Amino acid sequence: GNYQIGRSFAFVVEQPKIREIWAATFRDRVVHHVIYNRLSPRFYPGFIQNTFACIPGRGSLAGSNALWSGMRSISRNWEKPAYYLGADVRNYFVSIHKPTLFELLSEKIREPWLSELTWQVLFHDPKMNCSVKSKPEAFGRVPRHKSLWNAPIDRGLPIGNLTSQFFANVYLNELDQFAKHQLRARY
Repeated sequence: GNYQIGRSFAFVVEQPKIREIWAATFRDRVVHHVIYNRLSPRFYPGFIQNTFACIPGRGSLAGSNALWSGMRSISRNWEKPAYYLGADVRNYFVSIHKPTLFELLSEKIREPWLSELTWQVLFHDPKMNCSVKSKPEAFGRVPRHKSLWNAPIDRGLPIGNLTSQFFANVYLNELDQFAKHQLRARY
């Protein structure tokens, strides 16, 4: 009940594309694993089968294989024309609305201590106590709309944290469920 989040380390990477990373301390990463280990089994069974991002056993190869299988199936082994929609959620991590995300997470959190810990990690502003490891010019190359430095206080997850990856899957699951069950997108 007395845990306090430590300092974040902010730096810029340029490959495969330019983006800022917010690395937590080792102690904080242990806490992220506690949250993840408690919550992921509650959420993963409810994700659609074609959710692959950062899920054990469902990495890039599994996603590629599922895509290939779906393409072959829908085109009847390449005999029939088929179409696909390639889409991306623009500035996804920076745009996530934290209060909405916390509501989604809270639906499956029964333990008060876990709820408090999750809230603390989710609503923590890493900009308040960070060590900047890249030069200002590097941060200047990150597009303004993709930078956590410019995000409103109620939006944005730090790229680089396990909880951010997991929380992003929980948040996007709502769209996945809609596409699968309302729009009836098979693949």
